[in-house]
Amino acid sequence: MLAKLNQYRQNLSFPLSKKNHTKYDFKTTTKTEYSFEWVENLKQLKEVQQFRAEQFANQFGLQFEHGLDQDVYDFGCEHAVLRDKASGEIVAYTRLKLFQGHELAQSYSASEFAIEEQLKHLNNIVEIGRTCVHPRHRAGKALSILWLNLVPKVLWSMKARYLIGCVSVRLEGNEARAYHTHQYIQQLSEQQRCSIASKQAYIPQASEMTSLKQGRIPKLFDIYLKMQGKLSTEAYYDQEFNCLDYFVFVEMNQVLKKMVLKKNTRHIVE
Repeated sequence: MLAKLNQYRQNLSFPLSKKNHTKYDFKTTTKTEYSFEWVENLKQLKEVQQFRAEQFANQFGLQFEHGLDQDVYDFGCEHAVLRDKASGEIVAYTRLKLFQGHELAQSYSASEFAIEEQLKHLNNIVEIGRTCVHPRHRAGKALSILWLNLVPKVLWSMKARYLIGCVSVRLEGNEARAYHTHQYIQQLSEQQRCSIASKQAYIPQASEMTSLKQGRIPKLFDIYLKMQGKLSTEAYYDQEFNCLDYFVFVEMNQVLKKMVLKKNTRHIVE
């Protein structure tokens, strides 16, 4: 992985993959038109890493070397991009990686949560991560449209039986929302919670700044719950990113049963 990363930094002209990727164009019910695509080369990967660095810097107050959010997990992942069709700018992003249960020690989630023993018997597990959305598009349907276009890949190409990942809420400067998000998760039904333990557990405390106005949970948490996903009741304190991460586990057969696509498939171009 490190060798690939060094080669990447030296030369951005070599193709990342020769796999066949499909690009979709479609219109939404709003004024914004979006296009969805998969990253095909190192130049596009660098653009993704710049976008991630900008969003995470804005959201978590971080600084990135060379203005790029890079890690060893990028190589071997499939990178999904949603663009503003008019400007060509990236507005939303996430990445996917297929694992078998015995391979989970190599996943990002395993660095924060004790998942290996509990999930090692499972097959076709897709890890999703690094999800981010530009601030101008967080109030709209960009994230939902990004997710809807992932479904064919996850279900039919990767043949995923399970979806895992980490979802985050900023901590410092956002204590009230972090506290309410944690409390919200504790009150979920048993069907919406999982017993995966954090490797660095953290319990946010109420403060004088805590108010009911900050009670809304981050949108990505809500999307997972609507997909019949389960959230860990324990949070991992990510000091580097100044956030609390929660593990999410989704059974894809539950997604099929729910069939959220019924009302939204018009956003996907065949």
